Amino acid sequence: MKSIKYIASTTVFFLSSIAVQGQIKSSATVDSLTATSYWYQPSSIMSHDMAVRNRVWISEEMKNKSSILGIQQTIAKGSFQPAQGANGLKQTHIYTEGKTQWQKTNFWGRFSYDRSSEDSTAMRHQSRWNEDAPVYFGSLKKNKYNRETYKLDAGIQHAFLNNRLPISLGIDYRLGSHYSNNDPRGDVKDMNLQFELSVGHNLSKISYHLSGIWGYGSERVNVGYKNEKYTKNTEDPLYVNWIMNGFGNARERISEINYNDIISRAGIGGHLLLKPNGADKIYLNGRYINEKQSFRRNDNSKQTYLLLNDYTKDISSIDFLWSRQMQNQKSLKLALTGQIEEGKDFNYTYLSNNYTYQQNQMQIKGLFGFRQFQTEGSIAVRNLRKKDGVTGNAMDVDQIKAGIGLNRRVRVSERSDLLGSVHYLRQWSPANDLIVSDLNTGNFAKQILYQDYLYETVSSSTWTTSWVWMTHQGKTDWSVQFQLDYQHRGDLMSLNYDLLGLPGKERFLGKLGVSYIF
Repeated sequence: MKSIKYIASTTVFFLSSIAVQGQIKSSATVDSLTATSYWYQPSSIMSHDMAVRNRVWISEEMKNKSSILGIQQTIAKGSFQPAQGANGLKQTHIYTEGKTQWQKTNFWGRFSYDRSSEDSTAMRHQSRWNEDAPVYFGSLKKNKYNRETYKLDAGIQHAFLNNRLPISLGIDYRLGSHYSNNDPRGDVKDMNLQFELSVGHNLSKISYHLSGIWGYGSERVNVGYKNEKYTKNTEDPLYVNWIMNGFGNARERISEINYNDIISRAGIGGHLLLKPNGADKIYLNGRYINEKQSFRRNDNSKQTYLLLNDYTKDISSIDFLWSRQMQNQKSLKLALTGQIEEGKDFNYTYLSNNYTYQQNQMQIKGLFGFRQFQTEGSIAVRNLRKKDGVTGNAMDVDQIKAGIGLNRRVRVSERSDLLGSVHYLRQWSPANDLIVSDLNTGNFAKQILYQDYLYETVSSSTWTTSWVWMTHQGKTDWSVQFQLDYQHRGDLMSLNYDLLGLPGKERFLGKLGVSYIF
């Protein structure tokens, strides 16, 4: 928490010092940007992503009548990963996005399809978007997982009363299918649907919106064996299926291996835009969401299911963006995002609360542009706490990440440009603690807790370079994107326990994509 207070104080000083600089000029609207600048320039991406998270601003920060269609291939390899990660990843990502305006109504939409294959993943059958949930199945045997995910996001805004009363609707829909192809065979289906309805008021220098949030989702998990000897035999520890119900609170489960997780959420939000002059735009967004998850196993009872766990989570977030256009082709953007998640369960085995979860995160990112150059820096702090009451297991980890980057756009010819970027990120843990009960925690759970603790606490460095080649053909553009990441860790702390595997020393990630902008 001291790190968060220090960063907040530094931000206030930084804002005050910049605010008194020289003469300022009117900022260009987003519609005046070229299509390639809008989709690929880091400063434009920062504003665009803020508007994606807060759909009330689609009319302010999304370019009208500009769309993109693309495909991207990702390959990752390396054993520097958490206990439930994958040694290898191959992913194909197909996406399209665009915004248009009809009369006084703004429409924005994005659709994506992801198909991925994970190699050598173990210890959890999951969808990878609900990782703090207390209930899941897992085994020590490494599996190959195939995943398909469809996502549809949309935003609609219409302004009434001569543009003074905007009403906005944001929609997010996700549908996923995940399965492993060897014993123990997991089959995971997930669905998530969320609506956010907002009503606002526009004035000359200020706009504000209030929103209501409602969502529904589910995860349906089944685990089985093709080889019948594993359905009753528990002699081979690699193939034994475990059910986790807490933090390190695991038991063997070799029959009726299924559960449904029914998810509901409701919340409120507030959004504010200040335009004190022609050069500055200041956004402040905040949300509170209450999420409830009910884990149930299907059975033959009258109610057709057995309650396993009710998990409740409170999520509070803040999203701040300040944009300034200065003289001599200079620009500045400063973003601050923060989120507090607090979760606790009601365990039906003990008829009381057993598992607690808390994660606090904050990041500050600044970007300064001068002609064809853009420099950026960021610092982030994170605190993660998990505790299990019955076993006594507990983990408390502080993390700090600091990064710098340089971006430059170069004119190659009259019809083509090249955008190059280099970034460096350093992560370390200034304080951490782990308590694992020897008597109440079995080997399966210890493998997860110890490996994750080593991964979360070790220092690491990440180097990234990315390149985008863009060509202009009248009203349409093409681009080719390439990215390469290399991550290397420091020395692990010593543990007095025999682990099946340790977080590896490095990890590589490569991306290659092509897109059509129209």
